[in-house]
Amino acid sequence: MTIQSILSADVAIVGGGLAGLVAANRFAELGVSAVVLEAGGEAQYPANSRYAGGVFHIAFRDLDEAPEVLAQAIAQTSAGLRDASLANALARDGARVVGWLASRGAQFGRGGDYPFMGNMLMPFSLRETGFKNHWRGKGGDRLLQALEQAFVAGGGRFVRGTRAQALIMTDGRCAGLHATTRDGGRLEVRANAVLLADGGFQGNAEMVREYISPRPEHLCKRGAGTGMGDGIRMARAAGAALTGMNRFYGHVQHKAALHDEALWPYPVLDIVASCAIVVDASGQRFADEGLGGVALANAIASLEEPLSSFAILDETIWETAGRAFLLPPNPALEELGAVVYRADSLEALASRLGMDAQTLAASIATYNGALERAGLASLEPPRTVKPAMLAGGAAPIHGPRYMAIPLCAGLTYTMGGIVIDADARALDEAGRPVPGLYAAGATTGGIEGGANSGYVGGLIKAAVFGLRAAEAAARELGGLRAR
Repeated sequence: MTIQSILSADVAIVGGGLAGLVAANRFAELGVSAVVLEAGGEAQYPANSRYAGGVFHIAFRDLDEAPEVLAQAIAQTSAGLRDASLANALARDGARVVGWLASRGAQFGRGGDYPFMGNMLMPFSLRETGFKNHWRGKGGDRLLQALEQAFVAGGGRFVRGTRAQALIMTDGRCAGLHATTRDGGRLEVRANAVLLADGGFQGNAEMVREYISPRPEHLCKRGAGTGMGDGIRMARAAGAALTGMNRFYGHVQHKAALHDEALWPYPVLDIVASCAIVVDASGQRFADEGLGGVALANAIASLEEPLSSFAILDETIWETAGRAFLLPPNPALEELGAVVYRADSLEALASRLGMDAQTLAASIATYNGALERAGLASLEPPRTVKPAMLAGGAAPIHGPRYMAIPLCAGLTYTMGGIVIDADARALDEAGRPVPGLYAAGATTGGIEGGANSGYVGGLIKAAVFGLRAAEAAARELGGLRAR
């Protein structure tokens, strides 16, 4: 590679999302020079944290709860959590990082009646349907702008339109990276440490096909879609271990959201699907609806044809669960032109869907029977029964008017990635730190996902481990200077 430009800093940060910018600002406060490389070239470059709803929570719990309660909630949510120290770190530092952000201009308020909405970025998002309407000038957008401006004002270097390509490893230590610019230029960044914070791999169709779904083109892109897996790829080449690559955070969307921006990222069908049943093209259940929308989205994505499933319900569910949450699908979906199938009998509904009526009727009868005798766990697949946070839980489907909604899996970010410790140091397969290499945010794994596709909270995960990465790296670099 012919190098056309060389930059030097104590730390190179890959990615200008929340994790990267939190780390950059914390480095500046600690007297550590940093350069941020961001692949996006626009002023408001695409980033999931820019488009997010702005809810800072931990496993749908309020950040002010006791750390031991939050750590337990994380462990319960992410079945098979690889490293409990990650849960403890997140639980301890969740409230601290929100206070740190607030002291640097972030505005937080209570965005809704649910307990986990006590710390939402203002101005509030989650108030408008459609991608073009819900993020511009809202909390996440303003926060990224403020953090970038503060970093640059403090002497930091923020380089747009630059994509990292390979880490520089010297005597087993990460000593910088090579990158390319949008105009084809070659850039070398020489540094004593590198922080990978470029998000997951949701924008990389080949990686999504390898780990998530046989048909990535049939998944709805809910977020920025810019995560190309570069950090994961580079870390792996440097000897870092990966974990949890087969799970993602997302929601259940209407099928038409695949091609209609007005239907994503909201409204979502999580609550409706969790109260009703979800069937495949044959009319059979294939997933545990009781686990909620994130797990259902993962199950839909894993189908041979992710666009082949339906939520089956009746008007009672549509008028209750369908009107729950901040941006309910009833009446928004049909007002936006999405098709919802209705019929006065299951036979007529099955005919409209091109589905075997007996199979569909049997699925509903079996479900209703299990619900009536409190035997949902005996279903195949079993249906989880847990306290419903957002709606009334499993509901019977009796008609007289039946409904079917065609579904699509909405993919926001992938949950798996680089194995890290509580200080955000990248670890190898033996659990040893890769010297000089750190990772934070959606480029890491080990604290979300698991058998139940457990969602802990993308914003809080990014901010906490971005902060912890900066503090740990500053300590290490201080020790290196002292030698």
